[in-house]
Amino acid sequence: MSAVTSATAAVPRKRRRPRRGMVVALLLAALVAAGGAFAAVALTRDEAPALPVAGKPALLTADVLSRVAASAGHDVYGVATPAGTRPEVTRSSSGEVWVRYLGGDAKLGDPRANYLTIGTYPRDDALAAAKAAAEGDQTRSAELPDGGIMLWSLDRPESVYAASPGSDLLVEVYSPDPVRARALVSGGAVAPLR
Repeated sequence: MSAVTSATAAVPRKRRRPRRGMVVALLLAALVAAGGAFAAVALTRDEAPALPVAGKPALLTADVLSRVAASAGHDVYGVATPAGTRPEVTRSSSGEVWVRYLGGDAKLGDPRANYLTIGTYPRDDALAAAKAAAEGDQTRSAELPDGGIMLWSLDRPESVYAASPGSDLLVEVYSPDPVRARALVSGGAVAPLR
């Protein structure tokens, strides 16, 4: 062995210590990776959406509809979503449910009464109650093909109410256009949403 080789072998190499900046960068990269993994798992879970809070509008999806109907204990009525609209749903703590069809740039909970809205209200013997209400001087009514009745007030013709035999649900159809509200009810367009 030569003198140079043995001298090099005998001198221990100085170990480099990692720089503080490199350690911090590695820790940050690990934290970002862990956060990304957590977000990926949380966002792709097959967990059902929470029930919307009573009184707070929510975007109506199939999952939200099933939760609201289960919570209310009855069907939720509406129409096929009109083109260019987004349905929102609002429920009360007493089982009343409203489906509103927002158009344009309207956001959930828009305070304007410019949108088609279908209300579903639990009422004992809704048909008898509707028939009794239809007897008022300021009320008009019409029989429905299923033996039910639709009625509206002359003071508020934008709201049309409907009740059917054997149902404990009163359905309200509100439209800024009273003719449209009556046509939706009489034409059978208002039905339980599925």
